[in-house]
Amino acid sequence: MTLAEKILQLRRQHGLSQEELAQKLGVSRQAVSRWELGSATPDAGNLLQLSRLLEVSADFLLHDEWDSDPIQSPQPSQPPVPYRRSLTVLGICAAALGALGNLAIYVASRFVPVLVPIISYDAGGETWYTWTGDHTGYSYKWFLATYHLELLTALLWLVTAAGLVLLFRRQLKKLKGRYQRK
Repeated sequence: MTLAEKILQLRRQHGLSQEELAQKLGVSRQAVSRWELGSATPDAGNLLQLSRLLEVSADFLLHDEWDSDPIQSPQPSQPPVPYRRSLTVLGICAAALGALGNLAIYVASRFVPVLVPIISYDAGGETWYTWTGDHTGYSYKWFLATYHLELLTALLWLVTAAGLVLLFRRQLKKLKGRYQRK
């Protein structure tokens, strides 16, 4: 089996399109197509990355007479595509839930009047809060304090952040890889 045939077969086994493989390697889709057609060969750096991504040794890719890889790469396998898609959907749902929850609390704070303090400062720069029963207003901060929503708001922000991390996990991995190589 030739290098071109091995790249094509392994890419398909991993459920990757030419475009996805090209993005992971930082090359064009056309370059991957030329490798699979046998009209070009990957350089040493790309060959090493291919062996890692496709979970085979570089020796296996280079030796045409080897039909199976006697040395499997130590890297864990990629999760299947449906699993990755479900993580993306979960990320979208979590980010939307957290953002909509916080938006609902903010909108409520703009329609429900709460007691707000009169803030004054003394000559030493110390802040004084004076509470009177007739001084009400629309304040997000004091709305959260009045209705004890600080913990809920923090949890909603954490759910939003977790959803965004799930949603952009591939891009974050790429950035992490770029900074580790330098």
